[in-house]
Amino acid sequence: MSVHLDDLCKDYNEEKVVPFIGAGLSIPFNVPDWGSLIRGIAEKYAVGDTSFVKLAVEQDLQRYDYWQAIDALKKYTTVQEEDIQEHIAVTVQRKINKVENDLLHNYMDLKQMDFKLFLTTNYENILHNYLQCELTPILLKEIQFNTQNLFDQKRVCQLHGTTSNYGTIVISKESYRNLYDDKKYENILKLVTGTKKLLFMGFSFDDQFIRTLIKEHKEFFMTKHYIILSDPTPEKVRELREEFGLIAIPYSTKESSHADGIRAILQAMSGSSSMVNIQAKDTSTLIPTIVVGAGIDDLQKDMANNLFYKKLKIEQIDQSLIELSSAFYVASEEYIRELKRAAIPLNIIDMMLRKVFTKYKERYADTYKRYGNSEEFLSIVHSSLKNLDDGRLKQLLKDNSADEDEIRGLIHLLAEDEQLEVWWGDNRC
Repeated sequence: MSVHLDDLCKDYNEEKVVPFIGAGLSIPFNVPDWGSLIRGIAEKYAVGDTSFVKLAVEQDLQRYDYWQAIDALKKYTTVQEEDIQEHIAVTVQRKINKVENDLLHNYMDLKQMDFKLFLTTNYENILHNYLQCELTPILLKEIQFNTQNLFDQKRVCQLHGTTSNYGTIVISKESYRNLYDDKKYENILKLVTGTKKLLFMGFSFDDQFIRTLIKEHKEFFMTKHYIILSDPTPEKVRELREEFGLIAIPYSTKESSHADGIRAILQAMSGSSSMVNIQAKDTSTLIPTIVVGAGIDDLQKDMANNLFYKKLKIEQIDQSLIELSSAFYVASEEYIRELKRAAIPLNIIDMMLRKVFTKYKERYADTYKRYGNSEEFLSIVHSSLKNLDDGRLKQLLKDNSADEDEIRGLIHLLAEDEQLEVWWGDNRC
């Protein structure tokens, strides 16, 4: 366990941490990295008399010198900046795959955290899609509002452009310089790094863009910042601290995946590092924390824009039942959040959600399909869940079993997942 993990947990609990997301977190979705993208450009444009450029590009990529590779392509082939940007946007959008199992990536883990601002150099919008922010992603250079409000609402800021507007994509040295020479951009970045502590995730730190960013703007990085890395050598840890001012938080991939390693650190941050062995696979090593759950103030949340609420509304279910369902939803949302903070393993939470979903499917088959009454269907599902048999879950959760409101709200939490068919009738939003 890193000796600096306690400091990271403390900074997170004091709302001082801003995640900085790199391409590594999108690998499970088959998103190509910069090296793969540049190789694809070379394959397309370095043909005929310019085929020798492929060898030069490959040598540059082996040194992680992306700029030199791009310069070689622009110098010796017909490719232009706009061609490169369009190729990247089309390639990324074509290759992205859905990932059915949320344990294979960390975007769902980030959704459960209490971060407001997310920075990313990724071009795609996977992070935003999982966070389900009310605010659309924004390019940091295009901010036109009071920057003091930057940390007020959950939002994703893309530093190097987006595939949805490929002319904004930054990958060449020229486009990078144009971006970071912009004084407005520089001032906003200085505000973020001066008031918060960045947590780099999904970076190998052979990444030329980030190394250059920190080296050339050291005045922005005078405070302490963190980077999550897999199995770094002592030499790498020392280099990151001495040359870049970054504190490494390591994890091991010898007995687990990258997603598992990062997830353990995030769970430690949202819980307490003194109560979690982040290397542990055995749940017996976890000392339980008592989950308190939602309070009366939590019930004041406006649920009208939530998907589960719209699914109830579309069936014209009585407003009192909708409000009751909303209260259940709030209770279950806070319950799941606190389970994760208490480092309850995700497979246990997943088992509980599976039992709830199965009970819903049973009532759909024997109630709605038989009688076709949405309100009766909803009420019977609530009743069935209230008396749900915990089975092994009671032992696994120890003192943190869901109360009757929390367990009834879980079906509405599942209704938020667009991939799950949790509906209360035949109408669709």
